[in-house]
Amino acid sequence: MKKSIVAGNWKMYLTSSADASILTTTLRNNLSKITADVIIAPPAIWLSEVASILGKNGKVKVAAQNMFYEAEGAYTGEISPLMVKEMAEYIIIGHSERREFFGENNMDVNEKVIAALKAGLTPIICVGEKKKSVNAAQPIKELKEALMHIPKKRFKDVVVAYEPVWAIGTGESADPIYATKVITQLRQYASMETPILYGGSVNAQSVKGFAERPEIDGVLVGGASVKAKEFVKICQIWDEMKSLI
Repeated sequence: MKKSIVAGNWKMYLTSSADASILTTTLRNNLSKITADVIIAPPAIWLSEVASILGKNGKVKVAAQNMFYEAEGAYTGEISPLMVKEMAEYIIIGHSERREFFGENNMDVNEKVIAALKAGLTPIICVGEKKKSVNAAQPIKELKEALMHIPKKRFKDVVVAYEPVWAIGTGESADPIYATKVITQLRQYASMETPILYGGSVNAQSVKGFAERPEIDGVLVGGASVKAKEFVKICQIWDEMKSLI
C-alpha cells in the first residue's frame, strides 16, 4: 500500500539552532494525530538536534536535504549516506536547486539513489520540467535515469516528488489537473506502490486541490514548511481531504 506523505523541505531558511528547535518542537507537539507520514528536512547542521527532539519513534520523521554517494573518504564538506542514516530515514535527491546551483546531473542523482538504498535510506527523488509541457518528457527522462541499475522490485522503496521548476518559489503552484496528468505519466515508470508527491509553491491555500486528486500521494512543501502554523494546517487539510477519498 502506498504511503500518504506530507514532507517539508526547510532549504536554507533557518539560521539559528534556536529557530530549528522551536519549529521542531512545535511540529512534534501538534502533528501527533496526523495519519499521513510527516517528514521534515532541516539543513544538515541541524539534523542531529532535530532528530533528538523528535525521537526515533515519533510521528514526524527526518530527511536530509542532500548527501554524497560515497560511504566515506576525503571529500571535504560532504556528508555520506552512512552519516545521514544515523539521524534520518529519508534523503532528498536531485532537487532542482541542486541541479541549477551546484551542477548536479542525472548521473549524480542515480549514484546517490543507489547509495541511499544501499544504506537503508528512502530517497525522495525530485524531477520536473523547466517549462510547462504536459508530455512530461523532461521529468520522465530524469526519473528513468535516476532509477537506472536499480531492480524494479526496489522501486517501491523510493519516493518520487514531481516539482515543476517553473512553479518552485514563485508562489503559484501548478494546476492540480496539470500535475495529475504529469504524475499519471510518471507512474508508468515507477511501481504502483511508489508514492508520487507534488511539490512547487504548496501552501495552505493550494494543498486542498492536490489532496483531492487520488493520483497524488503527497506533497513536498518548501518555504511554507518553516512556518509552523501553516505547515500544521497543510498537514491537517491533507489528512482531512484524503480521509474523504
